[in-house]
Amino acid sequence: MKKLIISILTILIVSAADAQAQLRIDLFLNATPPANLTEWGTRKEVLQAIVPPSPGLNVQAKIKTEVKLTDGTMVGTTDLARSPIFTLGSAPLILSAVDVLPLEDMIFTGKYKNSLDKTGKLPSDNYMLCVQLVRPMDYTPMSAPTCKPFYVAATQLPVLMMPYNEQILDGQKAQTAIMFRWTPVLPRTTSPVTYRIQVFEVLNYQTPVQAVRANQPLLDRELINVTQFIWSPQLSFIENADITTTQTETYPAQDKIKREADDKTKNMRRFVWTIQTLDQHGDPIVRTDGSGEARSDPSLFFVKPIEKKTMKTE
Repeated sequence: MKKLIISILTILIVSAADAQAQLRIDLFLNATPPANLTEWGTRKEVLQAIVPPSPGLNVQAKIKTEVKLTDGTMVGTTDLARSPIFTLGSAPLILSAVDVLPLEDMIFTGKYKNSLDKTGKLPSDNYMLCVQLVRPMDYTPMSAPTCKPFYVAATQLPVLMMPYNEQILDGQKAQTAIMFRWTPVLPRTTSPVTYRIQVFEVLNYQTPVQAVRANQPLLDRELINVTQFIWSPQLSFIENADITTTQTETYPAQDKIKREADDKTKNMRRFVWTIQTLDQHGDPIVRTDGSGEARSDPSLFFVKPIEKKTMKTE
């Protein structure tokens, strides 16, 4: 009788072990998900995991998740002491990003922690997401790890297209309207993006960058998901002999081209424009562009004055 009981227990233990050996977790991950990890939880197409049904099995498990670089460098892992317990059995277990990657239960390291604390985003790089079922008590594996690679693309700020850098605009037309165009931020986001367009006048003693930092903007407008804007400046571009908007410089003898270019724009008014890109919360979409303001490179343009004799003729 004793031998029979031992045999039955052995069979049950082996059967349970075999059943657990059949456990697996299938992972579905977008190859280029958003850098902002909070967006993963609101977009079903980004991340989903499924534990197939195991008839006759009723066990509990935790999900161990690891985020690594493709070279194996650890980025973050689940704090299993805090993570939830799931019951596995005859019905499939469908898990969302909130279950697989619970941000409140994840421990990130180094610069990745700093980036997530400041921006909620992972830095641009190639990563690997690995998930595994483990026992709730001692965290021993209940399934083989399942891994999927993904890439977080670097955010490309808008490129200013019109007016292009150092373009000369006709004063008569510019007095009525100036058309601005720029490229959208890349990669495109599902959340609304705000483009803040600003135009500054560059005074005769300033560089364009100094004008952006020191002057009050003549135009300051926020546009949602729009990549062009027509400005009707309330400014006069009639010729004025007192307007000299280029700095007096001494040129090397060989720098004839620069000297001629500055002479050409000597009595023109100078303006610089930029685009600042903001996320749905009104914060700069990236904070790693030096200024921390997610601004495009500034672009300079000139407005050719309207000659007074032309005004009299008209």
